[in-house]
Amino acid sequence: MGIILSSFRGCGREFLKNTHGDKVKIYDAIADIPATDIEGKTNQDLLEEYYNKVMDNVDSYDIVFIDSSTGIRDTFNEHGVDYDVFYPSKERRGEFIENQVRKRAKPDVIKSLDKNFEKWVQEIDDDEAPNCYKHKLSNMGEFIGNSPIIMQYIDSLRNQPQPQVQEEAAPINNEENTEE
Repeated sequence: MGIILSSFRGCGREFLKNTHGDKVKIYDAIADIPATDIEGKTNQDLLEEYYNKVMDNVDSYDIVFIDSSTGIRDTFNEHGVDYDVFYPSKERRGEFIENQVRKRAKPDVIKSLDKNFEKWVQEIDDDEAPNCYKHKLSNMGEFIGNSPIIMQYIDSLRNQPQPQVQEEAAPINNEENTEE
């Protein structure tokens, strides 16, 4: 079973995929976040579908990324599923917004991050679910892709003995060799 990482916007999910995606299997479920108005379904129905999709894939990957939004974290908390959330300290607001500008994120994404940064960080700080393991990235330049915790996990995966595929043995010839 892989680990589930809840990633705050800009915490280095893409960097980790680009630098270590050849060493570990990564499923980015953030790309699968449902729209909120599909065929009259409620937001809760969509969150449950998202949760089920993630859980269907978690055994096939080493790392599964989920979003850090309150609704998604609440859904995983309700199901009692352990996950690690990586998020910045409030003091890094400027750095995260600047990184989104440099990355050429859509203007509405940058505006949303600018407007909600401190509120979103506070929501994670306030989350006291027993299955939510918080990792606050407080230092400038500290991201998921260079986190000692994640690097140790990746190293442990790379150093695990791989199951040996046993080749089919040749049949034993019980006949005596006789020269004629």
